[in-house]
Amino acid sequence: MSLPQLHMRGALAALPDLVIPAGYALRPFTEDDAPVLAALLVDNAELGEWNLERASRYFAADSPCVLAGSFFVTRDGVAVATAQLDLHREDSYAPTPELGWVAAHPAHQGHGLGYVVCLAVMRHAATLGHREIFLRTDDHRLPAIRTYLKLGFRPWLYDETAEERWRALGIPSPSERGLG
Repeated sequence: MSLPQLHMRGALAALPDLVIPAGYALRPFTEDDAPVLAALLVDNAELGEWNLERASRYFAADSPCVLAGSFFVTRDGVAVATAQLDLHREDSYAPTPELGWVAAHPAHQGHGLGYVVCLAVMRHAATLGHREIFLRTDDHRLPAIRTYLKLGFRPWLYDETAEERWRALGIPSPSERGLG
């Protein structure tokens, strides 16, 4: 049985300053970046099968992806980390936006680039007037989960399996902290 992804929520108030590590740059997505996203997610190899067709859906006119709020960290002009802002207008998550598709090239992991792209997305969502953002992740993505916790995200007991799974990861769920 396949388990649903874990969910986390984070507040968008009082976000820290965005500091980009030396030698790297940050840039938003542009309408021509589908091949860039596809190549990076193929190299990352942790988020399923990617190709140009799949990536192009996020750049379509009806996509929930906010190009100006989705980012690449680059090194010498090459995208090495990414995260995107997706708006949920008409589904069960609406109106809360989503931080999604966080990934770094394996050669650049461990440099805090995930933190940088996530914070950039969060700061952009805040400029759009959002007060909260959510994300979905997998139980085995422990380095990513540590990054999300550092950014202020907390477990969201979105489904009946979540509390036990967060406990198994050693992360207190909201109900264990007296919040839910």
